[in-house]
Amino acid sequence: MKIGIIGSGNMGRAVGVRLAQLGHDVMFGARRHEQANDAAKLAGNGAVPGTTDDAARFGEVLIWTIRAPDPNVALQNPQVLDGKIVLDLNNRDYANDVKGAAWFDTAIAESLQAAAPNAHVVKALNTIAMETFNTAPDALRDAGAQTFLAGDSAAAKETVGTLVQDLGYEPVDLGSGPAAMRAAEAMGDIIRLLMIDGGHGGTAHLSLSSLPKPGLSMIGERQESSYH
Repeated sequence: MKIGIIGSGNMGRAVGVRLAQLGHDVMFGARRHEQANDAAKLAGNGAVPGTTDDAARFGEVLIWTIRAPDPNVALQNPQVLDGKIVLDLNNRDYANDVKGAAWFDTAIAESLQAAAPNAHVVKALNTIAMETFNTAPDALRDAGAQTFLAGDSAAAKETVGTLVQDLGYEPVDLGSGPAAMRAAEAMGDIIRLLMIDGGHGGTAHLSLSSLPKPGLSMIGERQESSYH
């Protein structure tokens, strides 16, 4: 798959390097050429550097690592996003927004989708620490690693799901619309509280599991509800 990395800082470099090593065609885009060039050299495997616009034109899937949801901040020609799948892995500013309890406010991915209405934005990988991309995919699968997806396009989520499975994560679909986007970003806030304030570090992980089916008959059955 052709992957364009929009922003080649810590997360962009980490995700792009792993995807290149897994056999994907990767272009690292950055506003500073040396940053993109350094990331491409580290990745090897045919990865190439370019501008953010170059990477946006190149990729079938774009990894959006810039917290600003306005495409004009990163691109000279925002229309290059039209028809693209854009994986947004950003979280809110920790010191100000998260510590200030600005949860379930408008999501970055939600704002990005509004600003690029002809793109297909999918929220994913925002509960995954950079260090985790140094873990082999098979080890992540054995550990039951997951990432949550949110977005309005089922086809785009399916494509992103395939990509994150390559990285070693099981995709868990939260659904579509603002509630799904905001829930995905809120979980990014929660995992960073666990990592930073809770002292659990970069290997802390959030995942979905199912409990055993009820085997007792003590409390009665759930009454039917329309869940309004």
